[in-house]
Amino acid sequence: LLVKYKNSVAQTRSLGNIDSNDSPLNTWQSHATSISTISEERHISAVEINATEIDLVWEELMADEDVELVEEDFPMYKTPYNSIQQDSSDSDQTSHLRHKDRHLKQQQNRTLMESQQYGIAQIQASAVWALTKKYPNKYPNTPVKVCIIDTGYDGSHEDLPTVGVTGTNTGYGDALQDGDGHGTHVAGVIGAVGNNGRGIVGVNPDPTKFSFHIAKALNDDGVGTASSVLKGIQGCISSGAKIISMSLGGGPKSPMFDALYEEAYDKNILVFAAAGNVGVMRDDFPASYPLVVSVGAVDKAGNRADFSNWNDQLELMGPGVDIVSTIPGNRYGMLSGTSMATPFVAGVAALVWGYFPQCSNQQMRNVLAKTAKSLTTNGSDCNRKTGFGLVQAKEAFDLLDKYGCAAGGEDSSPPSVGGVGGCGQPLADTTKLTPTNTVSVSSGASSSNGCKRLFLKLLTDDYAYETSWELKRVDNGKLLNNGPPGNRKFADKTEYNGPASGCLDPGTYEFAIKDIYGDGITAPGFYSITLDGRTLARNSNFGTKEITSFTIDSSQNIIIEPRQPDWISLLYEGFSNGFGKFNDGGADAIHVDRKFGRNGMVMIKEGTTNYHQASVFSNNIPLNDRDFTKFKVVFSFYTNSMDTNDRFCLDYSANGASARSRAKCWRSGEGFENGEWNDNVEWVFQLTANNVNSIRIRFRGFSAENFNRVFIDEIRLFGQTELT
Repeated sequence: LLVKYKNSVAQTRSLGNIDSNDSPLNTWQSHATSISTISEERHISAVEINATEIDLVWEELMADEDVELVEEDFPMYKTPYNSIQQDSSDSDQTSHLRHKDRHLKQQQNRTLMESQQYGIAQIQASAVWALTKKYPNKYPNTPVKVCIIDTGYDGSHEDLPTVGVTGTNTGYGDALQDGDGHGTHVAGVIGAVGNNGRGIVGVNPDPTKFSFHIAKALNDDGVGTASSVLKGIQGCISSGAKIISMSLGGGPKSPMFDALYEEAYDKNILVFAAAGNVGVMRDDFPASYPLVVSVGAVDKAGNRADFSNWNDQLELMGPGVDIVSTIPGNRYGMLSGTSMATPFVAGVAALVWGYFPQCSNQQMRNVLAKTAKSLTTNGSDCNRKTGFGLVQAKEAFDLLDKYGCAAGGEDSSPPSVGGVGGCGQPLADTTKLTPTNTVSVSSGASSSNGCKRLFLKLLTDDYAYETSWELKRVDNGKLLNNGPPGNRKFADKTEYNGPASGCLDPGTYEFAIKDIYGDGITAPGFYSITLDGRTLARNSNFGTKEITSFTIDSSQNIIIEPRQPDWISLLYEGFSNGFGKFNDGGADAIHVDRKFGRNGMVMIKEGTTNYHQASVFSNNIPLNDRDFTKFKVVFSFYTNSMDTNDRFCLDYSANGASARSRAKCWRSGEGFENGEWNDNVEWVFQLTANNVNSIRIRFRGFSAENFNRVFIDEIRLFGQTELT
């Protein structure tokens, strides 16, 4: 277990007691086989206990007045994606590495040249090398320290830096040894030495312009623990690193890790982590922390790799398919994965930051996102499958060269406040900036078209403390105003009417009103916002939050972005522990534990076309007096043995009624095929009944054959209220 103490005195006393025969032990300490320090700075220790006593010790720890927090010391793993067949003697990774090692040495024997793989050109690293080499006096360099948390580092490799490499031992031995190879492979991507006629070239080929610190937080099988990774991060911070690269993952979201990433961010450190290699939308950690840059992978053609995970926190992409790099024993091997993409992106950060050391981590992060090559197909700048796109070193370098650190926006105080992650990362509007190498001749006079202010009218309800609002500028993420002011609260049943902003310059803005309970403002309460005499929004039944976006263009015209009401989550069931919120079961419904790589699902046996048809239905879902006008069901399903026109259907009932209404049927051969998962299938429907207080949904099979099957997973139900 991981134990965070309230202060250093408590931690010291605990460590002293376990080693002393004279000190009285707390109850939980009598069950501990060992207690070791993980972080003196954060008062964290690892407590080893017998697995059979974990529940008892956990309860006793939480009751200890010296203890602030207890978490599981969960396992963590390297994250390569192994894409070749495993033979009888070698693992996927080992055989892949050996195969490429032979191929590369044969190539070198023919050409006598070091190899520059496709990823270097893809991220524009060589363009930065050429420019800074041509103008060394114009672009002086300040070396950046890069910390790699992984399986170690082959300190004797012919193609890796050997001078100035330091390490942190987290309990798995010398950091400058690597019995696995994964960490050495990552290191080669970042900094394999150039111009030495050997092996490959890293993103940073000049070892005088950067240095490595290595935290060996994973053992020689590529496995570690939360405590070893925490030690590794602490070692990176203590070493003075500006960049941390983590090609690893595992475990749930952790308050202890969250606090440590906040500390790193506030100390001007930029952290990168691999998004994961299952090829699905999910939150993998550490990549999904807002203060960590989540990195996905692309292939040689610049397309998203099919194994690359995605979610709302995905921020940047890097080359990650068939990546050749260093492995122990003066060898070279090929691996694929977001593990390989991460050091490419971290390497670009080190390459560019060394020439602009005055910039903050937040500014560097924003510039990398701002200049990434978009991989979207709909013209948007960012999405959750590819983030802002493929990192571009030369584009980032040029933007900073033109505008300085202002290209990365304004820093927050503390810096961690500005770390949002994913597409929400606040980027600067560079059209408003003046190039650093030109002199501005603008008089700075205000527009002759007059001042445009946003006005707010708010009538609170009986629960005014639930309501708050904020106005921010979208292009730089700057918070312009918010309410209620200070730490005060709005008064109940009170009208507020006045300006919500000063004079607004041309730009794009967002006004957000929030309700912490999720039921908006009870009528007759409401809010409205007006700009230049024009009403932009007026509503009361807005749920948890409502955002109004508007733009003032250079001609002082007001453009309002269309608003959509929020979908309010009413139900989620992943079936990892039985039927869950579908406990009422159904006819011939079966819970299936761990099949098709999933952690749980329900199966309905299609049955016959009479009343014995298989079905699974939810418990009654209360709507808590919300007047929902639409509902949306999102789910995943898999079928087998279904003939053309065999189908399964979704229906629903209101207020506990036995009568049901049909919403939608899915037919085999029309939109799906047997033998494959259909993820995030959506259907929206409206109720015909009035005064609905609860709803129940049901999936029902229709087939003439008894052995047909439909597997259903990850069911979500949302409600929506029309804007008023």
